[in-house]
Amino acid sequence: MKSRRDFLKLTGVLSGALILPPLELGSLLGKTADLPRMNLFFDPNNLPQIRKRLELPLFKSYWEELLKADVRADEKFLNKEIKFNNQIRHLYRADQILMRESFIFAMNHDKRRGNLARLALQKILQFKKWDYFIDGGKYIIGLQRAPLTVKAVVLSYSYLGDFLSADECQAIVQQLPSKGCEPCYRSLYGMLHPKSVLGWGFDPESSYHEVRDMSRWPYILRYTNLRAVPLSALGLGALFLGKLSKRTPEWLNVVKESYDDFSPTFAPDGSYPEGTSYGRYTSQELLLFLNALLRTQGKDWYKAINWPGLMDFFLMTSMPSTTHPEGHVNFGDAGGGFGSEIGFWVANRYKNGQAQWASENHYQYHTPFSVLWYNPKIKPVQPVGKWFFRQFDIGWVVATTGFNAKDFVLALRSGPPNNHEHADRNSVIVKCCSENLWVDNWHPPYNHLDPGWPLRTSPAHNTVLINGKGHQYHKGLEGTNPSKAHAKVINTKLSERTAIVSSDATQAYQLVTPDTEAVVRSFLVIPDLHFVVVVDRLRMKTNPALFQARWFIDNEDDKATISFEGNQFVFARPKARLVGAVAGTVGASLAKATFPVPKKYGTFPFLEISAKKKARDVTLITAGVAVSAKAPAPSVEITRQNERWIVKTKIAGQPVRVSFSAVPLVTDFEIEEI
Repeated sequence: MKSRRDFLKLTGVLSGALILPPLELGSLLGKTADLPRMNLFFDPNNLPQIRKRLELPLFKSYWEELLKADVRADEKFLNKEIKFNNQIRHLYRADQILMRESFIFAMNHDKRRGNLARLALQKILQFKKWDYFIDGGKYIIGLQRAPLTVKAVVLSYSYLGDFLSADECQAIVQQLPSKGCEPCYRSLYGMLHPKSVLGWGFDPESSYHEVRDMSRWPYILRYTNLRAVPLSALGLGALFLGKLSKRTPEWLNVVKESYDDFSPTFAPDGSYPEGTSYGRYTSQELLLFLNALLRTQGKDWYKAINWPGLMDFFLMTSMPSTTHPEGHVNFGDAGGGFGSEIGFWVANRYKNGQAQWASENHYQYHTPFSVLWYNPKIKPVQPVGKWFFRQFDIGWVVATTGFNAKDFVLALRSGPPNNHEHADRNSVIVKCCSENLWVDNWHPPYNHLDPGWPLRTSPAHNTVLINGKGHQYHKGLEGTNPSKAHAKVINTKLSERTAIVSSDATQAYQLVTPDTEAVVRSFLVIPDLHFVVVVDRLRMKTNPALFQARWFIDNEDDKATISFEGNQFVFARPKARLVGAVAGTVGASLAKATFPVPKKYGTFPFLEISAKKKARDVTLITAGVAVSAKAPAPSVEITRQNERWIVKTKIAGQPVRVSFSAVPLVTDFEIEEI
C-alpha cells in the first residue's frame, strides 16, 4: 500500500512536472482542504431516476454494450502498455476508460468497474503533460487532449464521488490547474490575441509529430471546433475549482470572451459550417459547459446559439446508405451523424418535439449524457411532408423525401470556405434507395504529404473543370484550413413539387483561371420522382476553354459500376441505379475513369462529360432518374429546339417534360408536363 506521499509523488503533485512558468503553483491554488462537492452535471438525488432510464428500450443496447467492455484488456493496457508521452493515443484511451467506467460505477456501484476508473485516473495523473501542442517550445497549450482530460477528470469526480480516496481528490485539484486549465487558457488567449503567441508547434517530447506550418493557427482555429473544445474544458475546470484557484475569475473571463466571439460561427439558422461531424463534436463539448453553467450559476449563455436550428440541420442532412448507415450529407470532412444527447438537451430545454423525435430515431450513438438529459415527458414530433427543402445559411442546399435509407436526397455545396472543407464548390450529391449514386469521397487524409491528399481537390468531386483544372484549394501545409474559394446561391424557386437552385462559383475558378467570366451550376429536382436536371454554364472572357463535368459513384465496397452508350449513362449500385443522358451546346462526349490514387485508398470511378470542343460560352446538361435496382429503367431524352432544350422522361408511367434556354447564366427551367 503506497503512502499518501508516495501516491502524490507518483502522480506528479510533488514533482517538477507541475512547474508552470511564469506562474507558481501556489499562486494558482487556495486551500485544498475543502474540496469541491458541487456536482456540475446532475443532482445526486436524481440518480435512482437516471438509473431507471437505462432500463428503457431506448438505452437497453447502449447499456449492454458499455457493460461488455473488455475490462481485462483495459487493465493490461493501463498496467503494462501505456506510454506517458503518447497523448494522442494512450492518454486518449485512458480518458475514455475513465469516463466510461466511472459512469458505469455511478449507475451500478460495481467496484471492479470503479477500481478500473480509479486506475485510469491514476495513470492519467502520471502524465507529465496532457497535450502534445506547445507554444514557444516551452509552454503546453490545450487543443485536444488537455481539454478531453479536463472533462474526463471532472466527470469522474462527479461520478465516483466518495469512492475516490482523499489523496486522489487532492491530486485532481492540484493537477487540474497546471496540466489542464492553464494549457486551455493559453490556447484560448492565443486565439483572442494572436500576436501574443510565441509560435505553436508539436511538443518534441511527445510521440506524435507531423510536418505542419502552425504560424497562422491562432487565426485559423479561431472559428473551428478546436476553439470550442478548450473553451468548454476551461469553463468546466473553472466551475469545478471555483474559489480553490485564484485564477478562476480570469479563466472565466477568457471563456466568456472566447464564447462571445465564437458562438456566431453557428449560422443564424443553426447550421454549422464545418458540417455535421464537427458540428456534433463542437456542440457536445459546448453543451457540457453551457449546461453546467446554467445549473450552477443560472447563466443562459446557451441562448447565443440557435440549438433547435442545429437539430434541424442535423436531421435534414440525414443521408443513411448501404456503406454509411448513419451517414449525413458529407461535404468536406463531415458526414457523420449526431449524438442523441444533443437532441435530448434541445428537446428538454426548448420543449422541442422534433429534436426528441430525431434523437430517438436517427441518432448515431448514445452517450452518458443521453441518459442524463433524456426527458421521457417530451412528446416526439415527426416532421410531416412529401419532401423537405433547406437552403442553409452556410450555403448548403438540401432537398430530401425523408430520413431513412430508402429516401431520396439531393444536396448542393455552395457557400464560403470553411475549416475541414474540400475543393467542392457547386458539387451535387444524390442518394436514393439506400445507395449513394453521385457521391463526394468520404474523409480523405488530413496530411498534405499523404498520397491520398489529392482526394480533397476539385477533380475528385462532382464539380466542373476548366482546361482540366478545378477551383482554388490550398496545399495543406497548415492543415485542413479554409481555402479562398467562394460560391453563392443566386437563385431559388420552389413549387409544391419542384426546387430550382442556381449557384455561382465564378470567384473560386477565377483564382486558378483568371480568364473565367462566369461558372454557374443550376439544378431542377422533383424529389418525389427522384428526377434531377443539372445545367453547367461556362463563359470565358477572352480565350476558348475546354469545359468538363465529373460525376463520382460510391464504390467503397467495390460494388459500383458506371456504363454508357452514346449520350446515355447508368450509375449502378446493388440496390439502386441512376439512369440518364447528357448533352451540350457544342456537343458532349462521355468517358469513364478512376481517380489516380494508390489502391489502398480505394477505387474511385467517375463519369466525365466533356464539351466536344473549346469555346468561350459553353453549356453542359446532365439529367437523370434514380430508381431501385429492380425497377424498370426509364429512358431520358435531351433534345434541342432552337434556343431551348427539352428533357423528357416517363417515371412510373408519369410523363415529365422540362424545357430551358442555354443562353442565360441562370437557367430558366420551365415545367411543361408533370
